[in-house]
Amino acid sequence: MANIAVGGLASTMLGPFLSVFLNSGLGISVGAVSFLFFVSGLFGTFSVFVMGWLVDRVGRKKIYAFGNLSATVIPAALSVITNFAQALPVISLSGLMDSASRTSQTTIIADQVEESKRNTAYGVSRIVGNAAWIVAPLIGGVILASQGFHSLFLLSAVLGLMALIIFLVLVPESRRPGLEKPSLPKLSVLKNKDLLVLCVASLFSMLFYSQFYSLLPIFATQVRGLSTLEVGALFSISGATVVILQFPTSHYLDRIPKQTGYILGVVILAAGITSIGIAPTFEWLLVSVILMTIGENMFFPIASVLVTEIAPEAERGMYVGIFSLFLGLGGDSSPLLGGTVWQITGNPYLPWLLSPVYAAISVGLALYYRLRHPLRN
Repeated sequence: MANIAVGGLASTMLGPFLSVFLNSGLGISVGAVSFLFFVSGLFGTFSVFVMGWLVDRVGRKKIYAFGNLSATVIPAALSVITNFAQALPVISLSGLMDSASRTSQTTIIADQVEESKRNTAYGVSRIVGNAAWIVAPLIGGVILASQGFHSLFLLSAVLGLMALIIFLVLVPESRRPGLEKPSLPKLSVLKNKDLLVLCVASLFSMLFYSQFYSLLPIFATQVRGLSTLEVGALFSISGATVVILQFPTSHYLDRIPKQTGYILGVVILAAGITSIGIAPTFEWLLVSVILMTIGENMFFPIASVLVTEIAPEAERGMYVGIFSLFLGLGGDSSPLLGGTVWQITGNPYLPWLLSPVYAAISVGLALYYRLRHPLRN
């Protein structure tokens, strides 16, 4: 958890301002910035299944360490690039390394925590990771306003290196000795209909959710006239919402069927994202962000629990990898889709207002999954 905390500080100090750096710092258009995030996501998405296989094959720790290098390597590279052609390989590499980190972290938690307590464990990991959002975006905004992007990149890289060292020293390999090691990645796991339904439902949720991180900073500054400090405050309050409400949310979710919790998460998440498009001021945007974050608190832990529950222990990494692949496809397409809709129509509100369409498909699939299974906590 210490690794997650320090690594989260490194990434969240920089993350909210990356699209602003690419757009205003390097002069790359909104559409091209969206394309960069899309390509990065493609690298992460189409590598994540292989990463899941490697997690099962060579061990959790090695793959997670590789992914953690992203928090040091990427900020260092960003500090020296000057144009789109140089940004493309750097942003693409970040997607590859992030996929290694996400897949192995989910699997490590599942290895170390018994099934009945995994929802709480994933909630705790979100609290630790999001605690950084309380202060890191504000710190990043202050550094950016006073010293510029290069100082921000340097501090982020140093913190990322600290997180990697903490992990290597304190965290042992979590894969249980004696488990069969898969010889090759197997897409045949998608024959599990429950996994396939969860994957597709979650993909459509990501289609409206992920544009929040790439388009909100541009939307807030260019359309609503917010400062970088106010943008940082929005992300900070989102992180504080996770820290304050994740435990009560997890406690509530433990008392209702998991399928119901998943559906509630999607609905609340969509309500928050949609309302961004009609929020006229900082205060109203703040309400939208808090609502979206409550949906996050429900959706992501429950989705992770559902997937690890249906996965055989020896293939847990591959199941998580396949699920992450679908999350990645939705997440990668989201900023490209939203940015393209914005650029083609000239309407910055439309990407947010399309969210209920994607959410309806996700909820419909989740209801189908619920019909296939007896309701249980």
